[in-house]
Amino acid sequence: MTNSTEPFFFIQLSDPQFGLFEARGAGPGDGTFPETALYEKAIAAANRLKPAFVVVTGDLVQDPSDEIQHTELMRISAQIDDGIPLYLTTGNCDVGNTPTAESLRLYREKFGPETYSFDAGGSHFVALNSSVCLDPSEVPDEWESLVEFLRTDLDARSPDSNHTIVFMHHPLFADSAGEPDSGVRYIPRERRDVILEQLRKHETSGVFAGHWHENHSTADGDMLMVISGPVGFPIGDDPSGLRIVKVYDDHIEHEYFGMDDVPTSVDL
Repeated sequence: MTNSTEPFFFIQLSDPQFGLFEARGAGPGDGTFPETALYEKAIAAANRLKPAFVVVTGDLVQDPSDEIQHTELMRISAQIDDGIPLYLTTGNCDVGNTPTAESLRLYREKFGPETYSFDAGGSHFVALNSSVCLDPSEVPDEWESLVEFLRTDLDARSPDSNHTIVFMHHPLFADSAGEPDSGVRYIPRERRDVILEQLRKHETSGVFAGHWHENHSTADGDMLMVISGPVGFPIGDDPSGLRIVKVYDDHIEHEYFGMDDVPTSVDL
C-alpha cells in the first residue's frame, strides 16, 4: 500500500571529475579547472531550487592522489546550503575499475563510507560502490560485504516506503538486464544478477548512474535504469548538466538539463 507523502525532488550530479578537461587536452594548461565553473553552476542551481538533497554519482576527481583536484572539489561542495544534504558516491576514477584495499582506504579517509543508505520524503535510498560490483578480484571480501549490506538494508527498510532508489556510478546494464558483458561500460552479468535479484525482490523503482558522460535511459520491468550526463567534461552530444528527479507517491519523473538551461524553479 502506498504511503501518502508530499511530492519532492532531488538533483543528481555525476562525474564532476576535476582534471578530466586537462587530461583530454581541453584544459587551459595554467593549473585552473574548467570543471570549477560547471560545478559552481550546479551547486548554485541546487541552492536556488532547494531540492530535498543532492547526490553526486561518482568520478569526483580524475586523479585521487591529486590534492589540488580534491581541494577544489571540496571547496565548491562546501558552498551548498546547510539545509541541503549532499551525498557522494564513488566512481572508477576515485577507486579504480579494479579497486584495491588501499584505494578504498584512501577514499574512505577523504569521504567516508561509499556504500550506505538514507531515507527522505517517505522513500529509501541506497548508494553502492559500483567499482566493487564491476571487479572485486582484489577485494573479494568487499563484494561479499556489499551484497550482505544490500540484502540486510533492503530487508530492514520501512514497509511504508513509497520507493527504493539506488545510486551507483557504473550502470547495471545499457539496454536490457540480460545483455552480455561489455568490459567496464556496465556491471558484468555474474554480479549484476545478484544485485538485480535483491532490487527486484524489493520492487526497486529506479537506479541512477553516471560513468558514460552522456544520457541514456531504459528499464527492467518497472525499474528505471537511468544513466546521467556529466557535470564536467561531456562526451557525445549531451552538454554538461544535471538531472532533476521528481518523486511522487506512485511514480518518478526525471529530466536532464544542460547547465545553462536549468529551470529557475521546479513545479511538482
